[in-house]
Amino acid sequence: MFQFLRQSKNVLLLRDADAFWKYCDETQRLRHTPKDRAEEEERLDLRAAQKIKMLLEEEVGPEEGTDPIQMQNWDWNDDRCRGVSILKKSFSSELVSKLQAVLVGEFEDFHIILTLCEDWNSEAWGHLKIGAYQVAVQRNVAQAYAIAA
Repeated sequence: MFQFLRQSKNVLLLRDADAFWKYCDETQRLRHTPKDRAEEEERLDLRAAQKIKMLLEEEVGPEEGTDPIQMQNWDWNDDRCRGVSILKKSFSSELVSKLQAVLVGEFEDFHIILTLCEDWNSEAWGHLKIGAYQVAVQRNVAQAYAIAA
């Protein structure tokens, strides 16, 4: 399985969290949207966030309430990247392609940084950066879920 993952053009395996965040830093697109278009860009980001939320609520569970399963960073950072956390117990590798399916049309150049957590009081267990055409995945996540996006 790992030989396939290593050879896939769509999947980038990263050895650990440090390598993952280094990759994210190196590939982050800083956008400096002009002030006269900032509101439009922020609304686009909000629409992407809402589509992601709808999918996650349907696929893994609620963001709000007494027992949230997933949560999203709702801040706008002008980099077309959405941060999402999910409890590891609710994640499945099929979710990757479903999230990629959101990244079409006006959201094609967005990315989702997905953090998996054992629980909300622990450090992150693993990460994925999901784009429309590529997934960067921390090795432990790929091993646990045999991701072949």
